[in-house]
Amino acid sequence: MIVRPREVFAALRQDDDAANDRQEVVVALAFVGGVAAALATAGEAFDDLGVLEVFVGVFAAGFAYGFMGYWVVGWGLSFVVPRLGGTGPRRRTRHVVAFALAPLVFALLAWLVWPWLLVPLAAWSVGLLVFGLRVVHRWSYGRATLAVALAVVWLGALAVGLVSLLALLGR
Repeated sequence: MIVRPREVFAALRQDDDAANDRQEVVVALAFVGGVAAALATAGEAFDDLGVLEVFVGVFAAGFAYGFMGYWVVGWGLSFVVPRLGGTGPRRRTRHVVAFALAPLVFALLAWLVWPWLLVPLAAWSVGLLVFGLRVVHRWSYGRATLAVALAVVWLGALAVGLVSLLALLGR
């Protein structure tokens, strides 16, 4: 994936039995992305904990972040992609999201060396997401970038609406 992303993303176009066969890889990549998110947002939360507690905390938070991120970002992109002319099942778009998380395999090592190394890994993942959408849907880079940007705006607007609704109900 990291060496030849074009071939991997092109293979995602075959969606019948191949999609079921790659489910384990998708789960592993979503978990890796969640661990990277947990490490990036941990800050000083792990400073006063022992090694076992840090391991359990990263594992639990990684599991939660990974699968929520996979489903939420995948859903957001699955909402935007058909409106920009993308075809195919929503699962294909979610698999592009998962495979774009491949650079985050190095997140734990990067976090241990210098936590700011997570930033280029995240940028690499976003770049792979744009590239993956481009290859899978045979789009231009502009359309693929627009799809990612619109998904971010869409999810952000939904988050603002949800927080506003919760604030109104809290009064």
